[in-house]
Amino acid sequence: MKGQNISPMIRAILTAVSIIALWLGIQEYVEVKTLTQDTCLAVMRMMFISLLVFGSTYIIYVCGYYIAPKLRTRIAVASSAASAIIPKESFDDIVAEQVRMEVENQNNLMQSLTAYTSYSFSKKLSSDQLDILIENIQLLADGKDSSGNVTQKMVGVTSNDLYHFGWNIGKRLKRSNIQIAWFLKDTFKTMLEDVSIDTVQTKLAIKEGNFTLKLIPLDKELIPHVFPDCA
Repeated sequence: MKGQNISPMIRAILTAVSIIALWLGIQEYVEVKTLTQDTCLAVMRMMFISLLVFGSTYIIYVCGYYIAPKLRTRIAVASSAASAIIPKESFDDIVAEQVRMEVENQNNLMQSLTAYTSYSFSKKLSSDQLDILIENIQLLADGKDSSGNVTQKMVGVTSNDLYHFGWNIGKRLKRSNIQIAWFLKDTFKTMLEDVSIDTVQTKLAIKEGNFTLKLIPLDKELIPHVFPDCA
């Protein structure tokens, strides 16, 4: 505690407390001496009361005069450090950036799915029918039902090819098997009219049978399929 200057007011308070502690101690001495006639016990009680009062006051003084300022300084330093760590962007800016990135990622995914679909079926469907297919993919991405159907039969394209196509598209959109099955049934009504919805959802990843369009793992790039020419 070297170097600390005690103000006259603090000195006066400590002096007053010392006098009060001594007075209370003498009072305790007289009372104990009167009741017990034991001088030793009376002296011990006097010292105990005096030390208790003065010691408690001194502890409060030390806490308020020495410890509290140091704690305030440490808290201020910690707050300044925390403020320096917090990025300049506001919470709203961070949220807006996250939304922007999600939208950008979704747009990139839709561009990939559209390119994959367009190139894969460009020789099998007319431009109008291809537009319907792409629109239904967008509706699937939005969680909505298909609005139109591809009426054109595609020579050289099997039902297994369509199942694999649905899996490649739907799983990248994080859709369930039943959602993908309804997308295929509603979009390719003509080609899948004799197939039940339950059959479609269980055969999305089928590995047996006749097909040329293969399943593409989700961690692989969607490369458009080239269907073989049919006479």
